[in-house]
Amino acid sequence: MPGEFDFGGAVPAWGRSAAEYEAFFALSDVPSTARVLDCGGGPSSFAAEWGVKGRSVVAVDPVYRFSGRKLEADFQSTSARMLKGAREAYARFVWDHYGSPEAVVRLRRNVLSTFLRDFRSATASGRYVAGQLPQLPFRSNSFDLVLCSHLLFLFSAEFDSETHESHLLEMLRVGREVRVFPLLDMAGKPSRHLDHTIQKMRDRADVEVVPVPFEFRRGDSNMLRLTKNGRG
Repeated sequence: MPGEFDFGGAVPAWGRSAAEYEAFFALSDVPSTARVLDCGGGPSSFAAEWGVKGRSVVAVDPVYRFSGRKLEADFQSTSARMLKGAREAYARFVWDHYGSPEAVVRLRRNVLSTFLRDFRSATASGRYVAGQLPQLPFRSNSFDLVLCSHLLFLFSAEFDSETHESHLLEMLRVGREVRVFPLLDMAGKPSRHLDHTIQKMRDRADVEVVPVPFEFRRGDSNMLRLTKNGRG
């Protein structure tokens, strides 16, 4: 299947909204007091939107070393390619949630604007931390829940099984529970690393594949949930 969205790795200017996180991570069961880490979220507005509600969310990503101006420029250079790819691969997606490729780009632009307002504000101090897997700049057990969106399993060609395992172990070090979405690779097929990773991680955590109330790419409606079990 053609790789319409294969840009050679994660797209740093392409963020998601809190409503999207709430759907594809099934966050309705997360207590309001939970300490949450958004790992690799880039310019997603999740931390900003939940922060306004008084929720405790920290986001960590290497792009936070850069200025908001650079992230805006990255979005401008990325959006046209993403729109072209979505149009070409239209049949690979379920459009009930977004409506059209053009609507997706508008949403991403709004998400970026919300993120940038918070990123540039004085009140966001400590909410955005420059760092990356597999060495996160946090103490062990700093968070109740760690979320990883559109990184592991999606980029199965870039990350081997050992990398998936080391990244998940690091997220489990800093958090009690880890949720990862999506589980299909860039071609829309089940990641070739998923089964192996699940087997390896069962030595350290209770692991399950959980259906979520979200489907954009066809068949892509499950997340991976890992919960510390004390055996690791």
